[in-house]
Amino acid sequence: MKINACIPFAIIAFITSLPLTAFAHEEVAAQPACKEIVVFTAKKIHTMNPGRPMAKAVATCNGRIVALGDSLEALKDWTTKIPTTFDKRFDAKVIYPGFIDAHQHPLLGAMTATLPAIAALNTAQAYGPDIQGVKSEAEAFDRMRQYEAAEKDPDKPVLIWGWDVPAMGRHLTREDLDKISSTRPVLVWDASQHHGYVNSALIAQRKIPKDLAIVGVGRNVAGELNGQFLGVPAASYVLLPILASKLQPAEAMRLMRWLVDLNRRNGITTTTDHSMGIFSTDAEPALLSAMFNNPKTPQRMVAIADMRSFVAKHGSTEKALEVVRALQKKNTDRLMFRGIKFFTDDSFNGLTFKPGAPGYIDGTAGQWITPPEKLLAAIEPWWRDGQQIFVHSIGAEAQDVTIATLRELQNKSPRADHRFTFEHVGMARYDQIRAMKALGANANVNLYYIWLRGESYAKSFGSDRAEDLSPVGSLVREGVPTTFHSDYPVAPPKPLLGITLGMTRTGQSGAKTLGVNQTLTLSQALRMVTVDAAYVLGIDDKVGSIEPGKLADFTVLDKDPHDVKPAEIKNIHVWGTVVGGQVYPSSDIAKPQ
Repeated sequence: MKINACIPFAIIAFITSLPLTAFAHEEVAAQPACKEIVVFTAKKIHTMNPGRPMAKAVATCNGRIVALGDSLEALKDWTTKIPTTFDKRFDAKVIYPGFIDAHQHPLLGAMTATLPAIAALNTAQAYGPDIQGVKSEAEAFDRMRQYEAAEKDPDKPVLIWGWDVPAMGRHLTREDLDKISSTRPVLVWDASQHHGYVNSALIAQRKIPKDLAIVGVGRNVAGELNGQFLGVPAASYVLLPILASKLQPAEAMRLMRWLVDLNRRNGITTTTDHSMGIFSTDAEPALLSAMFNNPKTPQRMVAIADMRSFVAKHGSTEKALEVVRALQKKNTDRLMFRGIKFFTDDSFNGLTFKPGAPGYIDGTAGQWITPPEKLLAAIEPWWRDGQQIFVHSIGAEAQDVTIATLRELQNKSPRADHRFTFEHVGMARYDQIRAMKALGANANVNLYYIWLRGESYAKSFGSDRAEDLSPVGSLVREGVPTTFHSDYPVAPPKPLLGITLGMTRTGQSGAKTLGVNQTLTLSQALRMVTVDAAYVLGIDDKVGSIEPGKLADFTVLDKDPHDVKPAEIKNIHVWGTVVGGQVYPSSDIAKPQ
């Protein structure tokens, strides 16, 4: 062995004297012996691995991918030596890596989407047709009166979801909801899930003090509570006590199964919980484990802890870190506790995010969830611990704050491959996108913003900024690793719809392309729900592409998106999914009895 003369001999002697077991932690754990291979054949297999982009057969064993080939003959080194089953049910189908929704909320999303609804847009449902959106304020109020009349218990609060501030042009007030009921508590949760509105009966029942000191609590000119609780802290104050019953194990499991089935119907094999702990830092991890560590659940979960909830529960950042680390030691291939979630500005749909200069046309300023001067101190301990950081950051003013924070973190404690991720990214200037690239950041964009609000937001902050929402084209061109998500029920968890919208960028009318220079190619959009989504979440060693050694998760389509027009991709039927080598036809999805 040739020894480098520049290395002190004492160090070489020390290293070479170490037993081999000293390096055992670096070895790859042995996989269970493969006793039987299952080979899936298909019309096409798009691997999303540029080095080997296509195949027609994939061999799996023990829930993982063993080999790929253009034919069965190409797999004979395996199939002639190990007993093999050939599954040809996909011979007329097209296989992709399992789709990933990189920002969801399994409890919060299902809770809201299964409540009595007054949303302006249709709300996707797991079983049966979508709930149709309301077309006017009058229709929303008619529905609210119907929901109140249907509740026979006079003391039970009526909780309604979906008031749409941009569509309706205003926030609800106490007086509005007093017209729904002057005696029964009524609470309306807005479409963004960031605002709550209550009537006088609820204020009285809860004995809400007039001088409640929470940012976002609204008051009228006389200083009385006006029924508006705007922003996450204020809305949580009125909502969480009513939602507590949803965390009972049986109800929580029912809700999560509901969203698992909705995701599965749309080809999603990996989902996320982007604010784990907002209801209970103790109950939620246990509930997630019961659902997603169950081998019968056809979906994986990446659970990202909500910083505010864990610090509030445990009294200090240091203790919260210990608890989050302990959860991460329990990671499995089915349930992966990863990273920590922070917030800057407030709501996109609720028009309380921070757009930056020149602001909103009506002069309102938006709202911070975390004051800018407190963000760095909140994130720094987690950054130093090596945690992946995810920051809810919607408007251009919020991007300035988040960029400045990341820059300071890198200056003080440089990290490589940190995968710091900007969440939602409703607006971003070109200089901000280039700064994100320079700092090594990721973007997890709500691509649906342009479809949801691109045509209606011109009256709020001008047609140019409204059309340039969700700047995925610029992010990809600048080389920022980018994925997109639904944040259901903000948008439906339909990756194929997202791909269509990424390529066409049409609004609700479908009349024109909004932000033509922000469109995506098909390849770029497909990457965002497969390999790039996995990268942004930090799980690309497990899923996202079809390669030997990775988990055998696939989405099976009746048609290939490459063979239809962009506008038709959203209509491709999802035949089903494969998770860990187990096949789950979408035709088997049925409402539990």
